[in-house]
Amino acid sequence: MSDISSSDLGSRSRTASIDSQMFAIPDDTEESRWQLSESSSSGREDEDSSSEEGDEQTSEMLELDRVGQETSHTFTMGQLETPLFDISKYIFQSLSQALNTADFSQAIAVQTRTSGLINSKSRELQKLVSTLQEKLEHFEVRFAQGARTSNRISKNLGQCATQIEKINRVFQREYPIEFNQVREEVLERKGSSIH
Repeated sequence: MSDISSSDLGSRSRTASIDSQMFAIPDDTEESRWQLSESSSSGREDEDSSSEEGDEQTSEMLELDRVGQETSHTFTMGQLETPLFDISKYIFQSLSQALNTADFSQAIAVQTRTSGLINSKSRELQKLVSTLQEKLEHFEVRFAQGARTSNRISKNLGQCATQIEKINRVFQREYPIEFNQVREEVLERKGSSIH
């Protein structure tokens, strides 16, 4: 521990201590294919005497080997011939479609039109609300004036009714003959207007 100086620590290599190629799945090379075909051909020489079942089994084995080789390539790192799902390609395509200039400009134009329409309608609504509030205040004032006028009129009518009652009593007491004649004429007029 004491033998290591601080200058040795600064000169250490900055490369990874583990080689990632050690963990990579090896590719099927031509040698392995040649070995597979050689082993299957040597197996055929030994089985010349076997029936057609043996030929079918070897053809099935070769087919399985071919399928196995194809599927093993899809999962090897960096050697994807037909990947199941390429995330980077999907993200790139979705971003390029989202940012397509024609679609993007058209979307911005639609958004601008919609925003302008919303702004104009909101201004119209604000104007309508302000005019309605002004009219409401005006009508509240008018209603209050009308209520006061109505109270005054009903009070005046009540006073007039009491005055008329007093006058009728005075006329009935002081001029009973004339009062009864006038009352009969009034009743006749009311009767003739009904028929």
